[in-house]
Amino acid sequence: MSKGVLLFAFNIEKVNYYEMAVCCAKRINHFLNLPVTIVTDNESLPVNSTYQFDNVIIADSDSSNRKQKDIWKNKGRYRAYELTPYDETLLLDTDYLVNSDQLNKLFELYDDFMCAHKISFLMSPHDEKEYISNYSFDTLWATVIIFRKSIRAQQIFECLKMVQLNYSHYAKIYQFSEAMFRNDYALTIALRIVNGQTFDKKDYMPWRLVHLGKETIAYRINDTDMNTEYMLMTTDKKEKSTYTIIKDTDFHCMSKGNFMELVDE
Repeated sequence: MSKGVLLFAFNIEKVNYYEMAVCCAKRINHFLNLPVTIVTDNESLPVNSTYQFDNVIIADSDSSNRKQKDIWKNKGRYRAYELTPYDETLLLDTDYLVNSDQLNKLFELYDDFMCAHKISFLMSPHDEKEYISNYSFDTLWATVIIFRKSIRAQQIFECLKMVQLNYSHYAKIYQFSEAMFRNDYALTIALRIVNGQTFDKKDYMPWRLVHLGKETIAYRINDTDMNTEYMLMTTDKKEKSTYTIIKDTDFHCMSKGNFMELVDE
């Protein structure tokens, strides 16, 4: 059974996702010792690159989504099942900072599909759950997904495609904004449909997905150690910084600029 990591990276005006994918892949190679395949488009593929992915798959990108009025090419993640060259695939966002070998444990824990469910934020007091809407259920996260070639996994990704193509319809049903397509919402709905409108705990990672929020800044000490700073507004409206050092901890870095500061060699 072949194992590997799949990354989707389509550049936009303000973010070079291909460059982020290269940095992510280097850490995957180092900490997980797994091959990495990138899915990208011709516009994002550099003429010269010193890093060689195990596989480069050229795919059409979709420019129809907007995030804060900017183009965000995050659609088409449902193609992961058909495009992956591996029997068992770890699908990661390019801004996920691999900082340990923890993800390798997922290959021993899952059946045919698993994603992130519970979350926590480094230092900041965010809720540990996000809800699709005030009238709905909590969100699953597409930041980290693992799946194997199987009928059930195929059904999940086919359903993910259906939700993307009919996103406006599901937004009306579950009462969330359709203005910006989110893979997290599409995954939540698709998995619920496949599971007969229920949730199955075996589909969830057994640990929390750690977020580094945009109000928290991380500073690189070395390859595995980071010092994080959180700006806290006190009762007298003065900013107070709190610090902590994190080590051997994977996390999702929401600030793309901060991610590159941590991994750029």
